[in-house]
Amino acid sequence: MKVEERKEFVHHWLSARLSYAKSLSGEEFKKIHDEVAISQVLTDLIETSAKGFRGVVLTSLAGYHVDKSFNPLVDFYACNPRSIFEQIIWYVLTEYNIPCGKSDPLNVAKNINKLDRSWAKDRRPEKAALAAVAFLERYFGENNTEQQSLLEDYFFYKLIKYSESVAAIAIVSADTSSVSRQWLAESLIQLSLNAPESGATSQLLIASLLKQIFKGGTVIVCGGEESVFGTNTTAKKPADIWLEENDKVTSLFEVTLKKIDQKRLEDCLESMRFLQLEAVPVTFICRIPEDISTLEGVSTNTLLYKDRQIDFVDYSSFIRSSFALVRTEAAGEIYDSMQEFVERITTSVKTKGVWNSIFNG
Repeated sequence: MKVEERKEFVHHWLSARLSYAKSLSGEEFKKIHDEVAISQVLTDLIETSAKGFRGVVLTSLAGYHVDKSFNPLVDFYACNPRSIFEQIIWYVLTEYNIPCGKSDPLNVAKNINKLDRSWAKDRRPEKAALAAVAFLERYFGENNTEQQSLLEDYFFYKLIKYSESVAAIAIVSADTSSVSRQWLAESLIQLSLNAPESGATSQLLIASLLKQIFKGGTVIVCGGEESVFGTNTTAKKPADIWLEENDKVTSLFEVTLKKIDQKRLEDCLESMRFLQLEAVPVTFICRIPEDISTLEGVSTNTLLYKDRQIDFVDYSSFIRSSFALVRTEAAGEIYDSMQEFVERITTSVKTKGVWNSIFNG
């Protein structure tokens, strides 16, 4: 099947499966031989913030319908999972308001051939990974075509129901005109620390702050709203967030709430070399001291690493100081951008719950 034919086929197939799943009542699946057990497997697989595992199953089902000889338990990469998900499946899921990320399967199965129990034991949460393997084993081991079709329909039915439950979650809204900027800063700090969304929450918050600080000037704030998955060199972006003036990159910011090790520093320098930005200042916005505690040679929050000066700024202090610089109206706009992020269907149920617990009342 040619590339364009495959795109059209998978798009039509997935749209049809999702549309059909919306019409089902659930009674149909009592015909599945082990319906109770399969129901629990699908719950463990789908009702989790780790979108990658249901993305793996989706991609496997699509690959099988493109080529009936395909088996992800033997060779997952035989279906070209990156292109089939990022170029086709992601767009259909977005159209149907299904929680997903841009590169879901690759986030949990990059360079993995066999989706077996050995692979699942190295994933987190392990329960979701094992559920993905259990469902694929059941589906690809089923010789009865009617049973196999029911299993597929059950997956999409459960996916639709989960998406509807996520969409139904009400997100509370605070009146930011009557609160102090420092209260708002502290609240959003707690949101990002307790609901990191794989780094997306903190990156968006820092980017929103910088955009308000430089608003109306000649400095342009870039990044921050990009996908946090994949290396900067793969994505061809200078850093998590960077500043540009007169079409020239002037500052680089890496935002993280994890331990910074030598590999993270090497990735940063590699990205700068790749884009010929070795002379541009780079700052890690992170938790101090915990995130730099294992780095040797740090003095006054600065490290000379392979002839490059790398600065470190405390994440929470940066946010508090930045909120002190912006207008009250601007602080409200930052809050609005974070609320819009939390309301997205792709944002996890956990993050929505953390937001509501912070801003309720």
